Amino acid sequence: MTARLRRLFQPKSIAVVGGGTWCRNVIEQSRRFGFAGPIWPVHPSKSDLEGERAYRSVKELPAPPDATFIGINRHATVKTVGDLAALGAGGGICFASGFQEAQQQDSTGPAL
Repeated sequence: MTARLRRLFQPKSIAVVGGGTWCRNVIEQSRRFGFAGPIWPVHPSKSDLEGERAYRSVKELPAPPDATFIGINRHATVKTVGDLAALGAGGGICFASGFQEAQQQDSTGPAL
């Protein structure tokens, strides 16, 4: 396995971007599977999720995460992935909608 994939598949740190039920499930399942590293929720208005301190943006994380679970709208996802890349983060798993299935134009730009 390459070093790049190892960071994603064998992470030492995890970030979870969003705040829905799936976010809580990622944190809970990570603990259940015995993940011992830091879990960093990212949410612009919550101070914690599932007992973990939440950060307002990925730019505020204490270090680049090895694996990031992203569950936010498509426009925010694209920006967040760019921010993570700039930080030197590992891989990401996106739970986002509004990409291929978004065929109409909206006020923020053309359909992707």
